[in-house]
Amino acid sequence: MPSTMQVQVAETGPCSRSLKIQVPVVAIREHVDAMYDSANQQVRMKGFRPGKVPRKLLEKQFSQSILKEAKEQIVQRFFNDACRDHQIAPIGRVMIEKYEELQVSLDDALEFTVQVDVRPVFELADSKGLEIPSFTTDVTNDEIDNALKEIANQKRAIQKVDEPAQKGDFVKVDLRFLDENGAEVHSRKGVQLNTNIPIAGADVSAFEAAVIGCKPGAPVEIALTFPPNFEKDAYRGKPGKAVLHVHEVLRVSAPPIDDALAKGLDFESLAALHDDLRGRIRDEKGRLGKIQQEDQCLQQLLDRNSFALPGSLVDEQHLASLRSVAARLEQSGMQKEDIEKKLEESKAEARQDAERRVRLFFLIDGVARQQKLFVTESDVEGEVRKIAQANNVGPQAVVEHLEKNNQMGELRLALLERKVRDFLREHARVVDKKAS
Repeated sequence: MPSTMQVQVAETGPCSRSLKIQVPVVAIREHVDAMYDSANQQVRMKGFRPGKVPRKLLEKQFSQSILKEAKEQIVQRFFNDACRDHQIAPIGRVMIEKYEELQVSLDDALEFTVQVDVRPVFELADSKGLEIPSFTTDVTNDEIDNALKEIANQKRAIQKVDEPAQKGDFVKVDLRFLDENGAEVHSRKGVQLNTNIPIAGADVSAFEAAVIGCKPGAPVEIALTFPPNFEKDAYRGKPGKAVLHVHEVLRVSAPPIDDALAKGLDFESLAALHDDLRGRIRDEKGRLGKIQQEDQCLQQLLDRNSFALPGSLVDEQHLASLRSVAARLEQSGMQKEDIEKKLEESKAEARQDAERRVRLFFLIDGVARQQKLFVTESDVEGEVRKIAQANNVGPQAVVEHLEKNNQMGELRLALLERKVRDFLREHARVVDKKAS
């Protein structure tokens, strides 16, 4: 029996390897002996001093749990050693064949097989000189006017107007209900009606014809059939009419675009707000223009680089995408059967998206390696400070949150992607698509 670990590596695909590992008996005995020695120091057994419990007593009481834990430790330890010795860097899912059937014995070697995915090996196409569209940050007066209208629209309020009611307006009225003989059967004061929503029992077109165009002070009559929930039981389902005495016409309208609007937003004047919007629009156009250029670079890298992908990473991305879709649909109130049908319809598209994401991950990593781009601790600290400032908390609180949720790695990946995107854009060739 060999006294050292034996490893056989087989290439089972462009991005997959099979490791058949044999752990010798001597290594197993040494490992298990060490575990019993450790247990001896910790166990308290009546009649024996710490560390002096006979091995046979320990085996009788703890052998099952110790051998179970020994299997976990030995498999992990020798798998890691095998990967290191054969320069294999597993990525994605690691699968140990028939793990539950493996048994640790002090008389036999332990053999197990591990299936792993590895990074794809490919020759990265040139990442410099990619073609990107030009963009402008010039701001037009129309863009500023539209931004001002949007601001005013967000500050809409219901206001009294000295005009006839229009569709969508509200009218404040005193409301009287009369039976078919003209006798009053019920009344309400200070009722606010929406011209789009008829009084219960009234015909929609008749209601609109009566209230649209009405003015304060003018009575309005509307024929109706008293509804089933009318306050007076005796009149339910019978014909009658409603008489409206209009007091006010109310309209939801935006405030004027003037100095008062600007001052309400803490600007000295409309001109100052105008200048601020110009700067904001210019910055946003610049931000979106750069993103578009970077996306173009990444798409060209995708088009120019074809290589096999680790199946387990694609599977993980695929499942994560479907789970995300399912969660959104569930939150929207969709029924379980409809969600399952929608997921089935989305599988092919989600698979393609998963493959694209995984390929982009390796391309971004490839550019970073090729151009020696990396994330420094200073980069991480700077990003943590930005997050802390945006959330009005201390940097340490951000670090603790990221570490607790295992998100520090995600933060570093995001920072690396940002550096790669900047590099691609800065070393690209700007092409005016319109001119070409």
